[in-house]
Amino acid sequence: MNGYQMTADAYKKLLEKEPAENTETIARMKCTINALEYLAGADDQTIYELFNSSAFNDIVKGYVKLALANTGTDAEQSKAIMQELRFLFDTKGAAEAESYYNAN
Repeated sequence: MNGYQMTADAYKKLLEKEPAENTETIARMKCTINALEYLAGADDQTIYELFNSSAFNDIVKGYVKLALANTGTDAEQSKAIMQELRFLFDTKGAAEAESYYNAN
């Protein structure tokens, strides 16, 4: 069992034990469970291709912008970093980026 499945199972138990009263919360938790179960069955290449699809680029850019703002990075440097990030999304794949992250 991998971490995705363990987390999905924990959400299921939580819903069974203490069902949320808010239907929006229930729907969000069920969506999360479905996503986690999908990822639990996906191999690394499938996960890389999901990321390479660019579906998550704006989310990552949002996190990077938040990090830059939270660390007080000046506007000029922030702009250069965001330009480099866009370039990297276009020229490097998820597997390469993950490998670089894990090695450094």
